[in-house]
Amino acid sequence: MDDLRNTAEPRPRRRPRDVPTARQRTIVQVIEAYMREHGCSPSNRDIADQAGLASPSSVNHHLRKLRDAGLVSYDDGCPRTVTVSRPGLRAARPADQARRTSGSPRPRAGQPRKDARREKIAWVPVAGRIAAGGPILAQQSIEDYWPLPREVVGADEGLFMLKVVGDSMTGAGIFPGDLVVIRPLFEAPRNGDIVAATVDGIEPECTVKTYLKAGRRVWLMPHNPAHTPIPGDKAEFAGKVIAVLRQV
Repeated sequence: MDDLRNTAEPRPRRRPRDVPTARQRTIVQVIEAYMREHGCSPSNRDIADQAGLASPSSVNHHLRKLRDAGLVSYDDGCPRTVTVSRPGLRAARPADQARRTSGSPRPRAGQPRKDARREKIAWVPVAGRIAAGGPILAQQSIEDYWPLPREVVGADEGLFMLKVVGDSMTGAGIFPGDLVVIRPLFEAPRNGDIVAATVDGIEPECTVKTYLKAGRRVWLMPHNPAHTPIPGDKAEFAGKVIAVLRQV
């Protein structure tokens, strides 16, 4: 009787759980390099820029995998807390490195120094384009977090920042590309307040203007004669501008 032989194909060996992909190795290298240069952890936007990822949400996915494998650690909901738990991973191969986006912008200036006291820093989210009726700080609208001195902005509860688009407020010293720091309003604005507002059907995305109430009418006033006032009777006010930041 002929011997029976096992003709089944051998099962492929399962990859160890702690072996990262080439992209994840690149992310670890970005984190280590950023911490060596700046003395603090990078934001998800910084990692995305340097690792050639499309968005911070892609970084979230890879960081979860790396944390599950015990290679990084971070505090959920707290920006810039990611650290490498197992440094010295094998460097990505040249082919892997080629996948990174060339000419990626360097991390923003003004990051907190290693010796900065956390209690003096407010981490303020930078919100992207905000449509009328949408939540200001929905997770998908947050592009980054910036450290700002509490001596300037006060308590950080509810603060957020918007990037200015357009030249309607140049007369008030607010220019395209500036970041405005906004504090939520818990009462009606006062005449002269610079506010962030949306007006359904007129200004579908958040706009920065000066609040003016004349009689029963509300107007959102520009500070540029090339622009006309916007009726603000049906405006929704996201908050009041308390500071302006400009990169030079």
